[in-house]
Amino acid sequence: MPNKIRVLWFNHRDIKHQRAGGAERTIMEIGSRLSRLGFSVTLYSVGYPGLLPKEKINGITVKRISSNFAAHISVWNSIKKENPDVIIDDMAHAVPWMSSVFSKKPVVVFFRHMHSRTISKQLPLPQAISVKAMERLYGSIYKDSVFVTESDSSASDLQSLGIRENMIKTILPGVDHSLFSPSRKTKNASMVYFSGLRDYKRPELSLRALEIALNKGNNASLSIIGSGPSAEKLRKDARRYKSKVSMPGRLNPKRLSSLVAKSWINLNFSIAEGFGYSMLEAASCGTPTIAMDAPGVSETVNKYGLGITIRSMGEFANAFDDITSNINRWSRKVHDASMKFNWDKSAKEWAKLLKNEAEREKPRKNKKGF
Repeated sequence: MPNKIRVLWFNHRDIKHQRAGGAERTIMEIGSRLSRLGFSVTLYSVGYPGLLPKEKINGITVKRISSNFAAHISVWNSIKKENPDVIIDDMAHAVPWMSSVFSKKPVVVFFRHMHSRTISKQLPLPQAISVKAMERLYGSIYKDSVFVTESDSSASDLQSLGIRENMIKTILPGVDHSLFSPSRKTKNASMVYFSGLRDYKRPELSLRALEIALNKGNNASLSIIGSGPSAEKLRKDARRYKSKVSMPGRLNPKRLSSLVAKSWINLNFSIAEGFGYSMLEAASCGTPTIAMDAPGVSETVNKYGLGITIRSMGEFANAFDDITSNINRWSRKVHDASMKFNWDKSAKEWAKLLKNEAEREKPRKNKKGF
């Protein structure tokens, strides 16, 4: 094996895709650091109008296929062409790449969260059923592969899918502390929601949170940042609050971090998450989160001390009062908690794992391929 380990990473999007989110940010943060550590990293993703078919981004060679379908049927050819030492099948978007079926190469599976909890709110019923069925086959498709996840709850989900505990590795994400850093808060209590505007994220509850705060006599305001299928309805519903709600859409990282740092409270009402990146980034800005109790979300908030979880909107008022009456203490607390998360540390754990997998002999005697 050459000294420079060749990594082939499959994911449906890259950081420049119009719908890029937390998963793509992780790929960029980890992949760019792997490149600096001496790895050769190639990401195969799906194109988007205006994007080049091939370019290098922060040390990662990005190659874009025309469509999701084309990307999946070209996996075999992609592996043959790149001849990697190790492959990463990223499950950010549920449908398995099945690299382990097409090749003898070692495959590491990056499992974000259990899609069966949220997929019915993202796809039509027949497609949702198909995705759920495929998710249950992960254990059979990747029976010799190590699964990487970011939370204890996702590790438990993998075991429920039949993945052996000794084949699961938890690697925590990091946060860009130079970008997401504290600043002066607004004069009055302000809240921010920054995540995908999709049904399973329940962004409409952020408007309900604002209504509760206003009904208690607080001169509160809300910024809803992001894009997605729910945006149009949210804009319509937000009109009743007039200047109390702003919806600037997607923001560049610098504008986003500035607005989050000025806010008093970050809101998250997702049905499930692998790891709540927005909550971690908010904490790095000194902004605590109020989140609805949910798999992955509660672990991120409660285990790492990033805010308060509630079981229903009936508990929101007390959580709001707790944070706003002690904002300086909360701001210091969550910022201190965020400092244990470091992308360099995460990348080094990934590097060690990939090197071990690239060098490890696997039981593939009966497998066809290369």
